[in-house]
Amino acid sequence: MKKWFVLLILFSQLASGASRYQVATQERAFYNDSRTLSSVIYYPTESQQTPKTVGARPVFDGIESQPDATPANGAFPLIIFSHGSGGNSYSQAWLAKALVERGVIVVAANHPGSTSGNSIPAESVKLWLQTQDISALINAVVQDPQWQQRINHDAIGVLGHSKGGYSAIASVGGRVSLQDFVAGCRINPHSPSCQFYTQANVNLATLSAKAFDANFTDKRLSFAIALDPGMVPYLQPNSLRQLNAPLLIVAPEHFRADTAEANLAGASLAAFSGKWPIDALTLAGANHFDFLPTCPPTALQWLAEEGETFICASERSQREQAHRQTIAAVLAFIQPWLTNHNKIGTVHAPL
Repeated sequence: MKKWFVLLILFSQLASGASRYQVATQERAFYNDSRTLSSVIYYPTESQQTPKTVGARPVFDGIESQPDATPANGAFPLIIFSHGSGGNSYSQAWLAKALVERGVIVVAANHPGSTSGNSIPAESVKLWLQTQDISALINAVVQDPQWQQRINHDAIGVLGHSKGGYSAIASVGGRVSLQDFVAGCRINPHSPSCQFYTQANVNLATLSAKAFDANFTDKRLSFAIALDPGMVPYLQPNSLRQLNAPLLIVAPEHFRADTAEANLAGASLAAFSGKWPIDALTLAGANHFDFLPTCPPTALQWLAEEGETFICASERSQREQAHRQTIAAVLAFIQPWLTNHNKIGTVHAPL
């Protein structure tokens, strides 16, 4: 905890300092076999065009970006973002922006069957599809003529929130058990890892145990970050001790702002550090939905119609603080892979 206290002070100052790069975005479609991954590439630019607001929704603020601006010269770390159930490629745009300003390329995709406007319990429960999407995105970006020479191939990471947090852990070797999941959801069907599926009467026992329990390690990944990950009770301890890369867990104190409901226990995964460390940080006062964008004043009116005001129940200052703390923690964690003056086509090992 002392280590994280010192690092957060250091990188909170960095996060609030001058940005090295401007933020640009490009919308692209990539593919995982028959799955279309509608994506946003967030990338550094030195262009000084007038920015536009991108990613804004009635219930969420967007970010300022220069769409399709010329990429900055260099070979940059690549981080794949994976959203939570019902999320999308802009769900962590606030974090992507902060990383791009420090010289990182971020690719975030909409995961079919689990994204905004296409969140289907019977499809979303096939957890392996979202994990496979992450590897498919890496394949696509590192082979893309526009981007392959702008990627530091020794600095590829993954970051996810909620279900996407589980996917990030699975991508570096975390494994779950269908047998345990079915049994756990039978005992506690309203738990956060289960309720989306049990309320839709998905028959979990019909899932493929071979696919559900499989090892999806992508050995190209140098690090993983999980923001309040799902599926924590079902991750197998031995798999966590054998992860392929270091893992950072950023957990909130609560699951929801408007109840005393317990958090998802993500910080408990630090107890299973083994081959690589699992670091965990808990954000006091924060909740699971504080990892989403800030909410405009009209958001609660929109959400009330769907009975989902809990998504924006935090005070704006609370969510902004959670964002600042998360940015600082992520920058501290990935510092070994951050390079500031790479030349196009060169590959650098972590410092």
